[in-house]
Formats: sequence, structure tokens, C-alpha cells
Amino acid sequence: STSSSSFSSSSGDYYYQYTECDSTGSRWRVAIPLSPGSCSDLPSPTRGTDCSFSCPAGKFLEMSSQLCTPCAAGSYSLGSGLRFDQWDAIPAGFTSLVSFLDPGPNGEDIQACNSSSWTPQGVYLESNRDECTVSLVYAVRLEKQGSVSFTYQYPDNNIFFEFYVQNEQCQEMSQTDDQKWIKVTSSGEWGTHTVSLKSGTNILYWRTTGILVGGKMVKPVLLKNIQIEGVAYTSECFPCRPGWFSPMPGSSSCQACPSNTYSGKGASACSSCPEHYYSHEGWAECKVRPPCSEKDYFQIHTACDSEGKTQVLHRWVEPKICVENVTGAVKLPATGQREPCPPCNPGYYNSNDSTCLPCPPGTHSDGIYACVECPAGTEPVLGYEYKWWNVLPSNMKTSCFNVGNSKCDDMNGWEVAGDHIRSGAGSSDNDYLILSLTVPGFKMPASLSGMTGGEIGKITFVFETICSADCELYFMMDVNRKSTTVVESWEGSKGKQAFSHSMTRNASVTYTWAFQRTSHALDVIHQPGRHLHR
Repeated sequence: STSSSSFSSSSGDYYYQYTECDSTGSRWRVAIPLSPGSCSDLPSPTRGTDCSFSCPAGKFLEMSSQLCTPCAAGSYSLGSGLRFDQWDAIPAGFTSLVSFLDPGPNGEDIQACNSSSWTPQGVYLESNRDECTVSLVYAVRLEKQGSVSFTYQYPDNNIFFEFYVQNEQCQEMSQTDDQKWIKVTSSGEWGTHTVSLKSGTNILYWRTTGILVGGKMVKPVLLKNIQIEGVAYTSECFPCRPGWFSPMPGSSSCQACPSNTYSGKGASACSSCPEHYYSHEGWAECKVRPPCSEKDYFQIHTACDSEGKTQVLHRWVEPKICVENVTGAVKLPATGQREPCPPCNPGYYNSNDSTCLPCPPGTHSDGIYACVECPAGTEPVLGYEYKWWNVLPSNMKTSCFNVGNSKCDDMNGWEVAGDHIRSGAGSSDNDYLILSLTVPGFKMPASLSGMTGGEIGKITFVFETICSADCELYFMMDVNRKSTTVVESWEGSKGKQAFSHSMTRNASVTYTWAFQRTSHALDVIHQPGRHLHR
């Protein structure tokens, strides 16, 4: 590729350029005047570096000395490589190919797949999560042996994810299984996968297929940083993009500005946001901190103390970006009065230290009084009935997850609230707020066995959704840890109602409720609550 730098001589300004490579791989460095027609006093052509010469990453070929020189701070170079790390749009040269394994009798499934593709999301590219097979394809010609490496998140094996390479005759290059099938990553972690490439044309395929019916809850595959080595003998420096910086000369990449800082193009350092402004990682500008509102905090109930008392506390949602001491801002509400704890749930009794413990075998309780033995000739009806929510029962868990953002992973998805449990704050409006209940198995009372027409268990819950955007609530089940299926889902605000689902075989089941305020990252005005009693 052509490199050039400008210089001055007594007769005017000129710049250096290389001639095209000849058949032996040689080239010449020639001086070209900036203003046409003034050819006197130019340096003579000299033999250039070999056409196969390239500077290492972090350096560029300085034309007057023909030596590799470190890039200045605020810029970077890839040496002989290509890097794709900005995903505001799919970069030129990439295409999405859709195929469907079973097109259906009239080809209707092909129509359904036409809109499936990899989607650019700013800092990463997101795969499809439906049952279509979508390949992200990039063809590249290498001048010498090289490699491709990419950073990815693959948290959910309900999607098949494979990477393979073909040559220009569309023959697949030989690869071992562990090069072709990508390893699953743990939640929020990024993995890196590297494959060697031969010189010549290489067609790279990243292919995903969803295998879950009704699978909006599947986490897609994310691709962040694709780097291809051995492409061309380019040796130039590029400025860092806004919101990023490179502090030292000789960088091969730029770093994102940390939260509450910003930068323009080609920055060697980030500037702090002014007072009352904030930014997130990699932002090119700061925004005004909004006044605190009710959606910036959430409430929790403390566990029962030894005197059987509980109280309500309020906490700010982290990271806190709002300001309290401005007009119209709300303050964090004061800690509530200590109040008596609600009674235990049916089937539990209150122990000496105010914790609720399950009744011993052969006994029963309504949760208010002590456990009582069943009368002779009867047996207790086993089950979970949760109608008081002071602490989360031991067989329930709550969590928060977001497709491309691990910031909510440490937050509770749901908060207990006395006579109901409600969706929590989350870190952004498109988080999934998860609540799960694990049932190890079902046991019919002996007196009823064989009389219930195949139903051996049932779950019933009462819920209500209050939303100001396109919220959605999913109810899902996972039998024997095989795969999660969506039993039912509800969109938008719904009045208080009950929903039941029967179990027809004895198995261990995890029931999951997932609430998403909106599939778009919008600011939602009301805190959506959801009441759930069982």
C-alpha cells in the first residue's frame, strides 16, 4: 500500500511515495512535488523497502528514513493487520447469509428468516436468537501466512455457534473440532478464539443457529473485536476514535475512556467531565446529571431480627448518576419504622430466633400457629404456598441479566415487599429481571393417587404488571435441567390475575419468571411493579 509524508526542499514542497511493486517484489521510493511542474531540486529515486516489508503493530514506515517509527500518542497502528472493533454499522465487506435447515412445506419459514441477521450494537455485534441459521461472512486475501482472532461472548448453548474458513473454491479448510465449535463462556466474560490462515483468499464464516422454541430469552452470541493478521503490508497510524485514547507512543490499539471522562478524536488522554455532568465508558461527550427521581432508588425489607421486627430501607441504584441537591430532586426516603414481621408461610413455623422453619414430617401449619400433627389416618398435603414475602424462600433465587451488559449481574432482579414480591430496579430498562423457584419433585397424597387424570402437581400464581412502556413478563419451566421452554408470556400492563400450570410427570422442575420493562433501552417513567403471591 502507498505511504506518503510531506517534506520541504529549496525549490518547494514534496512528498515521498513508493512505485508499484515489480515482478521481483521490488519498488522505488520517489519524491513527488506538491505543486505540479516544479521538478527541480527533488531527491533522486532510491530503492525502497521490499514489497513484503511491514512494520510491527504500533509503528509506521517513516518515508524519509524508511525506518519503522512509533506512532504518536493518540494514534495506533496494526502493522500488517486489519481490525474491526466499531459496530455502529456492519463494516464494508461483511455480509449476513441466512439459511434454514427445514424450509417447511410452502417455504414459509424462509420468509420468517429473511429479517434474521447479525445486528451492530455499537461496541459489539449481536447474533440472531431465533431458529434461523445466520452466517456472518468476510472474504480476505492474505499476502502471507496469517491468522484471525476474535473476542466473543457465548453464554447460552441454546444457540449453536461455529467458526470455519473456506478457500476460494469454497472448500472448507481442515480444522479440528475445537477450532470449529466455539467454547461457551461464563456470564459476562469475553473469550478469544484464534485460527491460523494460509496466504491467498480466505472466506471466514461465523455461523449461529438458535434451537429453542419461543426463545426470546436466549442470550445471543456477541462478537467484539475481529483482528486479521497478514493482510497487506500497510504501515500507517490511525487516530483513536472519540471516547478512546492511547497514552503512549507506539500503541497497537486505543483504550476506552473510563466513566465520567470523555475525549475527542486522536486523544492521548481523557478529560474529566465538568461538575454535574457524567459519562459512561467510551463516551465522546458528557451529559448533564438529571435530578434524582423515584426510579433512582429501590426499597428492601431487612430480615426479621430477634424481636420479630423488620424495617424498610432504601438504596440508590448503582452507579448513581443523579443529583440530590437541585430543584425538583427527590431525597432518599428515611428508614421506615420497625414493624412486626409478617407471619410465616403455610407449612412453616416461627422458631425462637424469628426465622421460619419447615414443619417436621407428619405435621402441618397455617404459618401463624405452631405445627400440629395430622390426625390419625391422615397425611399432610405437601406443597409450597408463599403469600408472605419478608425474605426470599431458600428454594428461590433472583438475578438480573442483560444481553450485552454485565453491570446488572450483581443486582437483585426482584425485591420482597411484605405481602408480594416485585420486580427490582435493574441497571437499565432492557434488563431481564429473573426470579426462579426450584421444585425437586412431586408426590401425590396416597389417598388421591390414580384419581386426578394424570395431573400430579400444579403451580398457581397471582400477578399484576404496571408498565409505561412495552414490558413483557415470561413464565418458563426447565424440566430435569434439559432446556428452558416458555410456557406463557404477557405483554403490557395486566390487571391482577391468576395463572395455573399442571405437571403430568414426576420430575425436578425450575420455574422461572422473567420481566423486561422494555426491549428498547428507554427511560421508563414509572417503576413497573409486579405482584406475585402463591
